[in-house]
Amino acid sequence: MKEKPHFNKALLFCAFAGLFYFGLIDNGRGPAYPEILRGLGFSNREGSFLFALTSLLSFLLTIFSHKWLKNLSLEVAMKWGWAFLSLSALFYGLSGFLVSGPLIILASFIQGIGMGMTGMTMNLMVEAASPASHRRRTFSALHGTYGVASFLAPLLYTWFKDFGLSWPHFFFALALLGPVIFIAAPKTNDDDQIFSHIPDPNLDFKLPLPFLIILGLTVGTYVASEIVVSSRLVLFLEEGQALTNKEASYYLSGFFIALMGGRLFMGLVDIPFHGSSILLTSLLSTMTLLLLGHQGYLFCFSLTGLSMSVFFPAFMDWLADSFPRDFQKTTTFVLSGIGLHLVLMHLGFGQIAEKLGIKKAMGLATLLTLASLVLTLISLSWTKRLQAISKQPKES
Repeated sequence: MKEKPHFNKALLFCAFAGLFYFGLIDNGRGPAYPEILRGLGFSNREGSFLFALTSLLSFLLTIFSHKWLKNLSLEVAMKWGWAFLSLSALFYGLSGFLVSGPLIILASFIQGIGMGMTGMTMNLMVEAASPASHRRRTFSALHGTYGVASFLAPLLYTWFKDFGLSWPHFFFALALLGPVIFIAAPKTNDDDQIFSHIPDPNLDFKLPLPFLIILGLTVGTYVASEIVVSSRLVLFLEEGQALTNKEASYYLSGFFIALMGGRLFMGLVDIPFHGSSILLTSLLSTMTLLLLGHQGYLFCFSLTGLSMSVFFPAFMDWLADSFPRDFQKTTTFVLSGIGLHLVLMHLGFGQIAEKLGIKKAMGLATLLTLASLVLTLISLSWTKRLQAISKQPKES
């Protein structure tokens, strides 16, 4: 009789709840973004600074994760992440209610801390809480949760608008969700707390720094391309294609439906393909759809959610399978690469949008996907060489 795989349900609840909350707040800014700019009198460049500030703080929290994770269990670290996310949503709402630029800067700062803690912790939770045989599907289900949150965020925002409420009320509601998750989280004993695995510094085989940087660049460029679409699509369709906010939000909802559907499907079905094949197919399909979208087939922007959906969970599973002893180290570099690219993307998008217009700025998504494709090929080839070296007999 086949043995039933063991999952740590408490850890998985925290990981899934954390990413769901992360996704609601992060993607809630997308449909609200044009109104935030108008309400606070910000330019595109100044608005991009808010996104960049959040990404910068998330990047710093990831870089120094080995410091704060040393003293916090995964569960406690996640709960701190929830607290910071809830506080950031509160300040977002207050900034609109009081028409305060400094408050929204503070909200972006605090959100970056919450995102950094939540993003690092949830991936370590899934790796620790699921068996290797189900890890890719668990990662896919986890990031499918982000898809659900991303799909719901613009719909909830539209629902608030239909009731005559404004964007500050939307963020006040998100702030209240944090305490609800705290109450719903399973209660565990101190003896059941799980800490992150810090690699043994005396391991004979160490991954070279240039390779770790390449891993960070690979995923960083991919995620930056996804965020260009998810956070700027409404603005692009409003200013570049003359659509109304409601019409543009439907395309964004389509993107998140496709993103959610792809990841949930991958979480439910064991796809019989190697991780490398999934990664390359994802990037090539995304590039094709982005190019078609710029040719006027706007629904293709929504379909990129489907092609993008499989990349990140497949990459994290490939990473855990390729480097089981160094998963925390490689995850740190991967998430740091994401944070750094998001900082550069948000600042770069604002500059390009100001100087060349929103249409050309949206082309960043295609360029970033191409860069990720090239870096993925380098990462796959380099990994094979490293694995061959690690299997060679050691000299006495």
